[in-house]
Amino acid sequence: MKKVVFLLFLIFGVTIFNAQEVEKLIKNNNEFFTGKIDNSANLKVLFETISTENQEKNTYKVFGFSDVEGTKAYFEGTITFNAEKTRNAKDQSKIYDLKLSEKGNGKHNGIFSGELTIKESSDKNQLKFEGAWTNYGNTLSFPFYFNN
Repeated sequence: MKKVVFLLFLIFGVTIFNAQEVEKLIKNNNEFFTGKIDNSANLKVLFETISTENQEKNTYKVFGFSDVEGTKAYFEGTITFNAEKTRNAKDQSKIYDLKLSEKGNGKHNGIFSGELTIKESSDKNQLKFEGAWTNYGNTLSFPFYFNN
């Protein structure tokens, strides 16, 4: 019985640690992730709030904002661990599905959807976000990436 309790405690403790570690990585020390949208415009993204939405599925609720060359848009969304993509990753990276919905209804408001790849290293963990941004009217769609 003691072994079962210990095993459950160990599993629960690792899950809590992993969730807190992922939240900390996404927060990026309150610094911007930087990259490009449409392979030309400068993109900065800051995650202001991260919380565990569904611990069993490793889903995180995120709030923050994007800044495309001075145009700021707040967003909310989810980042969800993808076990199948992670299992098939060649470089031991952890892969998450990403969906960030910008607030507003202008021509330049829309949804970032794609992936977050976390590559762990002893020096510095590398986070790379990439996918496509599509406006709400489906009249614009651009590739994006940003990283730390």
